[in-house]
Amino acid sequence: MTISPAPARELVLKVRDLSVTFSTSRGEVEAVRNVSLDVAAGETLAIVGESGSGKSTLVACVNRLLADNGRISGGTIMLDDLDLTAASEKRMTAIRGNRIGLVPQDPMTNLNPVMKIGAQIVEALEVHGLAKGQAARTEAIRLLGEAGISDAEARFNQYPHEFSGGMRQRVLIAMALACRPEVLLADEPTSALDVTVQRLVLDQMGQLASELGAAVLLITHDLALAAERADRVAVMYRGEIVETGPAAELIADPQHEYTRRLLAAAPGMASAKVASVRPAAGEAERENLLELTGAVKKYRIRGRHDPFVAVDNVDLVIPRGQTVAIVGESGSGKSTTARLALRLEDADGGTVRYRGTDVSALRGKELMAFRRSVQPVFQNPYGSLDPRYTIGQVVAEPLRVHKIGDAATRRKAVTDLLDQVALPASFADRYPHELSGGQRQRVAIARALALNPELVVMDEAVSALDVLVQEQILDLMVSLQDELGLSYLFISHDLAVVRLVSHHVYVMSAGQVVESGDPDTIFRSPREEYTKQLIAAIPGHTLTAA
Repeated sequence: MTISPAPARELVLKVRDLSVTFSTSRGEVEAVRNVSLDVAAGETLAIVGESGSGKSTLVACVNRLLADNGRISGGTIMLDDLDLTAASEKRMTAIRGNRIGLVPQDPMTNLNPVMKIGAQIVEALEVHGLAKGQAARTEAIRLLGEAGISDAEARFNQYPHEFSGGMRQRVLIAMALACRPEVLLADEPTSALDVTVQRLVLDQMGQLASELGAAVLLITHDLALAAERADRVAVMYRGEIVETGPAAELIADPQHEYTRRLLAAAPGMASAKVASVRPAAGEAERENLLELTGAVKKYRIRGRHDPFVAVDNVDLVIPRGQTVAIVGESGSGKSTTARLALRLEDADGGTVRYRGTDVSALRGKELMAFRRSVQPVFQNPYGSLDPRYTIGQVVAEPLRVHKIGDAATRRKAVTDLLDQVALPASFADRYPHELSGGQRQRVAIARALALNPELVVMDEAVSALDVLVQEQILDLMVSLQDELGLSYLFISHDLAVVRLVSHHVYVMSAGQVVESGDPDTIFRSPREEYTKQLIAAIPGHTLTAA
């Protein structure tokens, strides 16, 4: 197809007829087919499409970081006058991080867990000869602050595990901007970020593009974000670009059926709610399944005398058969509250009760029964799936641990669970590294459902999913709630999604609940200034509410 040209500015990145092939146990798989695109200096081109469409593979090609079983089987990638497909590995090593900056999707696999955050940024500066010693330290602290990390000087000496998921992603953004590259590859850079920090980060990327003439290739499944932030949008489907054009025009008048499907599935603040309004079957009066009363959680932080209060006197109730959501910025205490609910952390004050029983008192068989009834789906599918297990073994693991069924019934259960989350049965024989990020998250959801839990704690469980799969998962959540009376604690920074699925929402800031109530009421008429800021920061909120 004919690709709409970039603006009449100097072309920095030019891709022509690019094809990528992977060698797998099932034979050769062509993941990208005949892709052509241009990105000009100072321009942002967004690539949108569902999980597995080839977006991230395209980014890996530009940086020449394909997996060992992948190869560029055709076409060229020109960085100015240099063909990256023919460049030596030594040349590419000098280019990566210097002329081409990368903000990857998953922070935990791209930060060294045994190396302090500040040291990792200093290393990037020193490797590329930008600064050394105290000057590098000063610049690293400045970059952390620029990326939205508060108290950057103290955070400089912390390790990745001491940061929230969103804060880790901001560190990667600081590292990518350190060398002020000619091309910035941003692969789902804000999928783990709350809307206010997302706005800050994208403002910084836009400023970089305009001030330094950098070409930005933004990979995202968020069409509202693409429409708001990109000059042009290219839509990928099954390895091909099926439509491209100026962002506003493409969103307003999509020509391809696939683009129209993506737009229809994208949640907005005016979208019809999908949360069930029916009570769970057989309930005369809805009981409270889980209750947090005055819950407090504190952490000791290196370099600080006083403990950090992550959860501060939180009251929260999850009725049976309902979805309760927690929203707030990264570091607001959402995920810590979820860990208290799962008893992955013990509260330092207050109580956490499940069916009226203090969970801190559970031991032995009672604790095992609690673990079976309350299942998590974590934010990071890369870290929560054992890379040595096949997908079938991952999904069946809870059944083995709890000694449910025999080998044959477990295999059948795996097939059914994969089908529930829109994955083919053939995926049971694959390994996590063979799946996209969104596909891995669907596997994590399938595993959580294996034990037929009463409560599922979903910590940013749909943030990595494209809009089509996200729509399927949200519909699945509601149908299971209708059928089984399932309850959810739904942690998210996506307020549009929260409004769709929740019956009650708690807004958290700095470890405290600042506002709670019916989601429609809160999002339509928020009382607190903090809640108003969250809503105003939603990408394209004016567009999606139209």
